[in-house]
Amino acid sequence: MAALLAAALGLLIKQTPGTAVEAQGSPPLEFSREPPERIVRAETCGECHLSEFEVWKKTTHATGFKTLHRTERAETIAQKMGLRLMKRDSPCLACHYTPVVRSGQLRAISGVSCESCHGAARDWLDLHNDYGKGFNHSTETAEHRQSRISRSREAGMRRPSDLFATVASCFGCHTVPDEKLVNLGGHSTGSTGFELVEWSQEKIRHNFLDSFLTGDGTLNAERSLPEKRALYVVGRALDLEYSLRGVAAAQEDGVYSKAMARRVKVTLLEIRKILAKVSHPALEEIPPIVAETRVVPGNGKALRAAADRIGAATRRFLADHRVERLAALDPLILGTAETESFEGDAYADGVGEDPLLQSGVPSAPDGEGTQLASTGAAPGETATGTPTADRGRPAVGKFKRRIRPASKHRTLGPGACGGCHEPANAWWSGDPHFASATPFFERQRKNLQIARLYGLKTGKMTLGNQVCMDCHGTVISGNESFEVFDGVSCESCHGAAKDFLEPHKKGEKTQGLERSGYVNALRLGMEELKNPKIRAKRCSDCHYITEPRLISAGHPSGKGFDFLAGMRKIRHWEGGGPGDTQLQQAFASVLGARGAVPQVELARLPSAAAAQLAQQSEGRAPSLARASGSTWNRPRPAAAGGLAAGLVGGGPRLGAALAPPRALTDLELPPFPQIDPDTAIEDILLILKRRLELLHSAVAPKGNRAP
Repeated sequence: MAALLAAALGLLIKQTPGTAVEAQGSPPLEFSREPPERIVRAETCGECHLSEFEVWKKTTHATGFKTLHRTERAETIAQKMGLRLMKRDSPCLACHYTPVVRSGQLRAISGVSCESCHGAARDWLDLHNDYGKGFNHSTETAEHRQSRISRSREAGMRRPSDLFATVASCFGCHTVPDEKLVNLGGHSTGSTGFELVEWSQEKIRHNFLDSFLTGDGTLNAERSLPEKRALYVVGRALDLEYSLRGVAAAQEDGVYSKAMARRVKVTLLEIRKILAKVSHPALEEIPPIVAETRVVPGNGKALRAAADRIGAATRRFLADHRVERLAALDPLILGTAETESFEGDAYADGVGEDPLLQSGVPSAPDGEGTQLASTGAAPGETATGTPTADRGRPAVGKFKRRIRPASKHRTLGPGACGGCHEPANAWWSGDPHFASATPFFERQRKNLQIARLYGLKTGKMTLGNQVCMDCHGTVISGNESFEVFDGVSCESCHGAAKDFLEPHKKGEKTQGLERSGYVNALRLGMEELKNPKIRAKRCSDCHYITEPRLISAGHPSGKGFDFLAGMRKIRHWEGGGPGDTQLQQAFASVLGARGAVPQVELARLPSAAAAQLAQQSEGRAPSLARASGSTWNRPRPAAAGGLAAGLVGGGPRLGAALAPPRALTDLELPPFPQIDPDTAIEDILLILKRRLELLHSAVAPKGNRAP
């Protein structure tokens, strides 16, 4: 980026009034999303579109022209990027301003404006309102209207009815397509919670066209529910497309690539919610496109191709859909679907029926509180004295879906916090907490074994309504029945943020703990982590386990957890805080209230089930990037009744299904794991060793088989 800036600043550009820009070299068009020489300014549009112009002037799109560059955050980003002026020959121009060429420089003339969304207007301005001599909008002939619309589109206009092109303008900026701007400058990784219907129908709504046609043109009409259905689908699909383009632009495993990969997972989940309610062949093409694409930095060509295919599928949907058939989406659009259950969704069942259930291990009860008590027999025996070597031993204690106290507030996910807390977000992306959910998607043997002994289907241990993700992931409210792809994150410690996110920003920082936003946030769900006892409790909820059934299933109790060392490892805050003595005393007090770790009999899988579990674990593809938590497993053959589940950037590839292992017969072996060029040599050797062992056990005479 620095090289591009230097080149841009060295250009000599001359503009002749009334003609296109003539330049020695090329103008810095990489900093302008529209041809700067074809911009006519929002004021020109406002001469006819008076009501729309008045709405625009009050939006942050417009007001940012005078305020954005003065903010502390913007100044910090500009300094890190080496930018002297944000409004001149700067990458900021592309998304925050409307630029033109003046005095040999690309300069901002306004904030985001009409032409940012509808296209540079010089060539179509007169065409789009020419109704024919002697005619007006209401008397224009059908033939002339068709010709007028066609010619204005050819000249570059993106009409409101051109839903795909207009919406694409939004996501081209709201997904922040600039890796260095994020990794080096500390810019946010995109607008959080950017749902198109909500955003377009609130502060930026300027739909006066309908009232112009039917009345006096003063009513800023909200789109009808049928119109919102198509808008909702297109918004979700384009968010996914541009998130893939974001990963395609990434060249390194850093904050930007991880954020874009996470955005892919988030938006793909939303597409799956849509497909759980409506069926459309074009939309059904989308999850498999992502499932067959490696969503990792440096894979730009394949990612851009996948994005193009998703864009094409979205256009096919727009060309052939009927809004009445999308009525089932209304709960999603209106926000009432968060209370619905998606348990019946085929996507939510993971591997389907777990073969280990056929091996004598008790399945999970339907609810909490069911007691599976110990038989009281001696180790190795059942209540009747029969050896249990082949039958296993069930876990002791109540089956639970949660072990931490449930919050009465709603969780948003880490994307809601990273935009303002950039240093903390950068820290988190490299901390082990970031990838705490990954081992469950990698199907590591330890995780599979604990899940089965606990009584949980291994295909469901990644779901937000099961006990594993209560501690190992961040469960976003409304997505409990789906896979949890975020590890332990902001809200795991600071509290569910739905209610306090906006209020906690209020007030001056200099007021410290007396700041109104801080005081109000504590009443709305934010945890007071400056209090050593509250901090100790938040950590101990997961790091100190006293649930008998979990411990019986082989889960570590955390009895030796070093709280002070843990605090030092995760330090990502400025200023001081409670001292070591305070923290140590608080932790001891919390553990004393929780009580000692219970002594329980360890459960044991039946021998047949243990063998099958080993196959499930050893057949998985190796992790390709351990330290960062960015891992990838290639898709496996789909099991009946489910799609595949691999890994995308350290979380689930939310579209595919791991087939349950098949028993070996004759020379029939499980599929050979896929190997990438960057797979570690030790992983390849281990795969070959296990493969040879399987082959030997299949072909060797029974008496000569390895034990």
